[in-house]
Amino acid sequence: MIETITEEQLTPQQAEFWVRARQAVDMNNYPYAVSLLKALVKQLPGFLEGRRALRACEIKLNPEAKKGGLFSGMKISTSKLTSSKKDAATQLSALEDELENDPYSIPVNEALYTAAMDVGFPDLAAFALETVRQGHPGNKKMLHMLASHYVSRDMPAQAAEVYHDLVKLDPTDSVAVKSEKDCMARATMQQQKWEEAKSFRDVMKNSAETNSLDKSDKKGLTRAELEERLGLLSARYAQNQQDLAAVRDIAGVYEQMEDWANAYSFYNYAFSLSNNDISLENKASEMNERYRKAQVEEIRRRAAAEPDNKELQEQLVQFSKEAAEQQVAVCRQRVENNPTDPQTRFELGQALFDCGNYTEAIPELQRARNNPHIRIRAMLLLGKCYDAKNMHDMALRQLEEANKELIEMNDTKKEILYMIGLLYEKLGKKEESLAAFQQIYDAEYGYRDVAKRVESSYSN
Repeated sequence: MIETITEEQLTPQQAEFWVRARQAVDMNNYPYAVSLLKALVKQLPGFLEGRRALRACEIKLNPEAKKGGLFSGMKISTSKLTSSKKDAATQLSALEDELENDPYSIPVNEALYTAAMDVGFPDLAAFALETVRQGHPGNKKMLHMLASHYVSRDMPAQAAEVYHDLVKLDPTDSVAVKSEKDCMARATMQQQKWEEAKSFRDVMKNSAETNSLDKSDKKGLTRAELEERLGLLSARYAQNQQDLAAVRDIAGVYEQMEDWANAYSFYNYAFSLSNNDISLENKASEMNERYRKAQVEEIRRRAAAEPDNKELQEQLVQFSKEAAEQQVAVCRQRVENNPTDPQTRFELGQALFDCGNYTEAIPELQRARNNPHIRIRAMLLLGKCYDAKNMHDMALRQLEEANKELIEMNDTKKEILYMIGLLYEKLGKKEESLAAFQQIYDAEYGYRDVAKRVESSYSN
């Protein structure tokens, strides 16, 4: 059996290897990063975070799923790979060699799944199938295999997501339709710990009280109805202040009432009661941020109404600065709690950018850029950081790369093109600047001042 190895468990020499590999990734030196990471995961088969980084680099170098034969390019047979459980490291090492130039390979990832299960490493098995899911999102057989894997590990929320993808691919897939509903119900029970409480009504002393809460448990309630629901939940909370479901529901009511301060307090308390439920932690952070923004907006409104009130104007500047610094502190703590999560890195980079700390924002955004789900947003913000530091050529390279990766002319692409136009303008390249603005003009006439910029160029 192979145990998962975390970054904290690396030896000093291995940690140095890991740092060098990440630095290579940050510098877009993917071939060198692959050589370092592959050596590291071969030495440490249980270092899943390193394997994830390795696969991400291989995908950067080979972004398209290959359409060759089932086992094209393989130097060893899958029967040899999966025939023995005695030499797990050799099996996994051989499979990594095959995946280097074809990371989305279905047969090799399937062999990796089998080998991982044989040696008792289900997290790696799931990762192998998730890689196939990313490269071949329409392969129903592999999606069913992944969903079944999550079900067998009692991970209904993840299974429900995969079944949802299957239903979108084939609405007539009755197994996927039923399984998605079953897994969603199971996930809800798991989250709310209904299995331990047996049922929601078991914690209620009065069936009339239960019915009242059932009827009011919906969105779109009036202020009076929300206050009534809050009263019922508060009574239940008074009986048992460790009741996670009650605490979470109270937080939800305060959120609907837009009482951000109380919503934050109860979501934060709910997180402390839960088994480190990240969704509750994120909710608490969201409510805290909304509370700070509401305070800033109130002061901004008052300052706008009294522009000659010097004290109020100074208060607005100070309060805005403090709110931004508090957000940075919150994001730093989240990164410390989960240092390998690219989303928290991105949020810290965003907070540092908002605070005007562009230098510290850059390395956070460079790390976040390696995640395909937030890559474009991270690159856009990186471009803004470089621009703010007057590094216009570097900002331009970053944004040009992001623009190439965006096919659809959506709001993000328009913003990127607009910045590209401004940067070329700063660099004195009028033709390139106009070309960027023209692309936006052709898609949306009313975008910012693009029409004025483009049309004025024809009258000069």
